[in-house]
Amino acid sequence: MFGNISKKIGASVIVLSTAFSGAAFAGSGDAQNITLESYDGTLFLVGQLDDVKNGYYLIDVEGLGVLSVDANKVYCNGNACPSEG
Repeated sequence: MFGNISKKIGASVIVLSTAFSGAAFAGSGDAQNITLESYDGTLFLVGQLDDVKNGYYLIDVEGLGVLSVDANKVYCNGNACPSEG
C-alpha cells in the first residue's frame, strides 16, 4: 500500500531537491549544509542537517521541510556529516 506512495514521494524529492540545490549551495559556507545520496544513485538531497537520531538523518530541505532519511541507505557529504567509527 505505501510502496507506491514512497516511490512517488521519492521521485518528487529528487526533482524538488534538484530545483532547490542551487539555493542550498548558495550558502555553502554554512557548516550545516549536507548532501545525501542513495547508494544506488536514485535519491539526491541537499539541505541542512538538523540532527541524527536512531540511525536517521533529519535534513531540512528547502521547500519540503524536515525529512527523515535512513542513514544506512545514503552517503552523507559535507562538513556537518557525522564521522564514521
